[in-house]
Amino acid sequence: MSFDPFYFPGRVLRKLGTSLLEWRGTRGTWIDIGAHYGELTLGTARRNPGLRVFAIEPNLRAATKLIGNTPNYIVIPVAISEKDGCAEFHVNASDMSSSLLPINEQAKHSWVGMEEVNVASTTTVPTMRLDTLMNLLQIQKVDFLKIDTQGKDLVVLKSAGSRLQDITKIQLEVEVASVPFYVGSPRKEEVLQFLDAAGFALIASEKQTHGQEENLTFMRKREV
Repeated sequence: MSFDPFYFPGRVLRKLGTSLLEWRGTRGTWIDIGAHYGELTLGTARRNPGLRVFAIEPNLRAATKLIGNTPNYIVIPVAISEKDGCAEFHVNASDMSSSLLPINEQAKHSWVGMEEVNVASTTTVPTMRLDTLMNLLQIQKVDFLKIDTQGKDLVVLKSAGSRLQDITKIQLEVEVASVPFYVGSPRKEEVLQFLDAAGFALIASEKQTHGQEENLTFMRKREV
């Protein structure tokens, strides 16, 4: 499956952002990057009509299942990366493991439960920096940023640039196995150092994937 990198041009995002500013009773803004099927955020959006959730999902098969679920759940089929443009996206047989990064074939022999994860296809997807997205949508503040981009989470954070100061709470995923599953994925220590320097404190950690990954939750230090 191919994807037109200009499918969701900037002018459409600007129009969308302007219309959302007219909402009344909004009680917060979340951004879910790597939303997949909305496992973490869709239910919350349904229960809280005053909450805006921007669901970012470059895999069209997953994104199309999210569109139209609830008016305050806005689906944007792009990948957040270090530059605005387009990039090759690896669609894996287990689509929740799809990534802009290729799989480290060596890791498939050492990671528990990941032996059958293979690339089913590759496609070109549009990419956008997080600060670009926030500016185009005129998002002044993000109450919660969830990132699950299979090895690109630190890149997403860095792409926020100076807008990182406008984010209150962050949840992301890091690999902690000795061999990284994705080529080029950062170590946990890199993420911790970056967010500490950016003014965030680690407030929770949860192991997953047989202890080979961790979900980390951070809060801006002044809020802790």
